[in-house]
Amino acid sequence: MYELDYSPVRLNDWNEYFVRYRETGEIKYYNEFLHFYEPVLDKRVEEFIRRFELEEYRAEDLKQIFSSLLWKELQTYDSDIPLLQLIKFKALSTWHEYVRLNCGNFQPDNRNQYTLLRKIARLYYAKSDEKKTIREIISEIAKELELTEKSVEDYITAVATFKPKYNAEFYANDEDEEYNASAIDTVADRYTTEDWFFRLEQKKKLISALADLTITEQKLIESRFGICLNCLGNLPKSYMSIVSMSLGLTESGAEKKLKTILKKLRKAIQE
Repeated sequence: MYELDYSPVRLNDWNEYFVRYRETGEIKYYNEFLHFYEPVLDKRVEEFIRRFELEEYRAEDLKQIFSSLLWKELQTYDSDIPLLQLIKFKALSTWHEYVRLNCGNFQPDNRNQYTLLRKIARLYYAKSDEKKTIREIISEIAKELELTEKSVEDYITAVATFKPKYNAEFYANDEDEEYNASAIDTVADRYTTEDWFFRLEQKKKLISALADLTITEQKLIESRFGICLNCLGNLPKSYMSIVSMSLGLTESGAEKKLKTILKKLRKAIQE
């Protein structure tokens, strides 16, 4: 789909293509990125289609969504956050919206309804393995989500008409590390990961606040939440007991310090 009529030199860093485009305005860097990145994008699209039980012909639509978002963002992007990371999140969000609007006999009216449908379906599939009656399951979900039993029942009925009705994996949380912003959603737990990547001004404040932390505080954040403070990418997560020992702290002391750090970050972001 993204073939070129010449043989470009591949750059070592994906984001270098975007830097060069911004510096020169030459569209060849955008085209060359898509050319080299296409095998990676194909793999992501194939996985998404499998999870959603979509028709294979939708792959071209999903790839077009990705390239269009990238082009649009390139025109105005001005941040220290790697652009590719941002586009991955925006693409995933837009792919979900594509599924909501174009796939299946049942189409949720809005994203909140779509999210709630997935959550209820996930709980329903999980509780169905516990040998409970349908009424017991509905009652438990209603209490857990603070909904009426009638609402839960309506959503479960809707699930049966939605395209990926037999694919329980679709209703699980998105855990693909390529689309997971590590602990950013945990660092400020009242924001979602997607919110962070769409609030670039706040993101810059977060980077600045993280840079002001002490070495011990930075290591605590990185180890506990699995987030690289240099690039906001993924690192292995560790249990608090392991993190505290590596930093020479008691577990309760590390937890107390972590709460203080989170409060400091929230304050910095909200200023």
